[in-house]
Amino acid sequence: MSEHMKLPQCDREQEVVDALRSGRWATVWGEEIRQHAAICAVCAEVAFAAQEFQREVELARAELQQPGAGLPSAGLVWWKAQRAARRAAEQRAAEPMVLVERAAYALGALATLGLGVWQWPRLAGWLHRAQSPAALPHFAAMPDYSSSSVWLHRLAQAWPGQTPAFLLAASAAAFLTLMVFAAYVVWRED
Repeated sequence: MSEHMKLPQCDREQEVVDALRSGRWATVWGEEIRQHAAICAVCAEVAFAAQEFQREVELARAELQQPGAGLPSAGLVWWKAQRAARRAAEQRAAEPMVLVERAAYALGALATLGLGVWQWPRLAGWLHRAQSPAALPHFAAMPDYSSSSVWLHRLAQAWPGQTPAFLLAASAAAFLTLMVFAAYVVWRED
């Protein structure tokens, strides 16, 4: 935009505003200024804006005259402003903690993944031993199983045709799905 650019103006703008404020606009005495506004784009815009402002003022007055309506006390306005400022300050103060919490979740997931990759040979050997066909009958017939394998024993009874390795993999997949969902819920709330 140029420095010398001028907004369109009309010498009768104030006359339009005065006619609207005084109520003369809608009477016979406002006919001449209404005709001018009909052909002058600047005054037509001024008239439109002034009428909208008047409409808003009338709506506000009507709203204030309703039972129970009124301007709130200065103390209430101040208290609400203080509360809003305090809430905004708390959110700004919590931002670094939220960032650290998210980083901790990400690092925890990476550490779990790293541990899985690091111990994969041991896990693969254990899974390979658990896939042997004789493992399921021996496992299912075991009368004195440990408390940590109760869930695996019950799964083996529910799905008699599956190996413990499959049951373990299905349980791990369900657990990981649950963890991903929980992480999504936590991150979505922020």
